[in-house]
Amino acid sequence: MTTSDPMSRRGRPPRIDKSAITEAVLAIGTANVTMRGVAQHLGVSLPGLYHHVKNQDELLRLATQAAFAQCPPPRYTGEHWATWLHAYASYIRTVLVAEPALVEKFVGGGVPVDGEMEYIAHALDTLCEQGLTPDEAITVLGAVTAMAIGSASETHRENVHAGRGHPWLARIFQLTARSDPSRYPALRALANSGYDPFDEPTFHERIALLLSGIATQYGLPPEPG
Repeated sequence: MTTSDPMSRRGRPPRIDKSAITEAVLAIGTANVTMRGVAQHLGVSLPGLYHHVKNQDELLRLATQAAFAQCPPPRYTGEHWATWLHAYASYIRTVLVAEPALVEKFVGGGVPVDGEMEYIAHALDTLCEQGLTPDEAITVLGAVTAMAIGSASETHRENVHAGRGHPWLARIFQLTARSDPSRYPALRALANSGYDPFDEPTFHERIALLLSGIATQYGLPPEPG
């Protein structure tokens, strides 16, 4: 009577690669990801995972690259210049808000995004076709990008505060409750109005305001609607 190989009874360990690791990170969520958690998700040993990636920082870099690669930014296809830039800004904010742990990696420039420079070249050519100089075009693109990234960072920061039990309104009430009623009238008015400086509608209002200023500054047709 023959006995089977003990190793064959246990089965071979799962085969993994960078793609499978990236999918595991996105499935777990970048805010909660750890090396051990990814290893368990993939059904491999922790040393086995370290054979493919060095640390948690690399896990986040892979996730950032994948997040932008899976959903590339909108290209100009003949629509109004401001409509296109508004969609571009919304894209940046949406990707970064969905995965807040990626904000630092993206902003810090530690993540090479495939096709990034080619897209920038496309965007600059598009803006120059509207009558801008290259210097003006990069200024406009930079302003829109900065506002989108800033909004994502601001929203993430507020979510952290809220998770710790100190949301925007609570912080306002904490200040005004210990102050003379005549102080901070604008802040009190905001609290009473229910205005949320971190939600998506507010972001779109701000982008529209920025685009309106750009149109005025450079003599471009304003965003419709």
